[in-house]
Amino acid sequence: PPTPPTASAAKHAEQARLEREAGDGRFALTFPGTAKGLLETKGFLQPLAAFVCSIGVTNVVSAFTSETMQRAGFIRESVIDGIGAGFQVAIMAGGIVLAGYVDKTKRYKQVTLACFGGAFATLLLLGVAEGYQVTLHPAVVITALLALGASAGPVQPINAELAVEVSYPSDECAVEATQQLAGNLFSALLVPLCAKAMTYDWTFLLPIPGAAPEDIRGDTLVLLAMIGATYAVFSGFEGELKREAEDQRGDPSHESHILDKKGTYTLKRVADAEKELALTG
Repeated sequence: PPTPPTASAAKHAEQARLEREAGDGRFALTFPGTAKGLLETKGFLQPLAAFVCSIGVTNVVSAFTSETMQRAGFIRESVIDGIGAGFQVAIMAGGIVLAGYVDKTKRYKQVTLACFGGAFATLLLLGVAEGYQVTLHPAVVITALLALGASAGPVQPINAELAVEVSYPSDECAVEATQQLAGNLFSALLVPLCAKAMTYDWTFLLPIPGAAPEDIRGDTLVLLAMIGATYAVFSGFEGELKREAEDQRGDPSHESHILDKKGTYTLKRVADAEKELALTG
């Protein structure tokens, strides 16, 4: 729009204008320095880890969908292709719904942790069923795969936005480029690792009468461990939504948010509480 819609957008546009005017027109490789600055920003590493984990899980599952569906009893390639397409649709649909919810409530932390919990549960369901050679109904397999896409996929747009919030006023394009670069680089290493890991079975699960063998495949174990580790790292996230805070300074009626271990609080509510404390003190 010709007029920036928020105070943060106006400040960012003014900063970009000043940088253009101060430039000497020569090409400079500034991204490495910018990425280094982002990595040193408080609160940036957790959304980066969440983004990388999400894109890694979805890329690995997409790469091996055909083999997974064949083991589940699906033979026709057209059906397998349709299931793979459904997985991608689930990723997009989950992203639209949950990202829209987070955009209104700013519950980045709670929704991200819930998504990782859902992804862990669906992966565990499929992995344990394969290890015990349990024959799941095709509808259960498809539902679990779609649920995996709908839970793991939305982590990417949610944490891309969170990274922009905590690193404001850093350039949004640089933030997204850093996340995409890290995610794609990690996926390039993760896919062959999982391809190798799937040739191994880890026998450690408790025996079930009449079911054998008692194991879980290596690739599933790698993804489960990665999700669990990322969940633990993200659980400690605490950070101020700086862009929201800037919008509140420009518009007193705009409610901004901060995050801590207990959840989401509006800066307006915190300011009111401090004012009441000052009056009563």
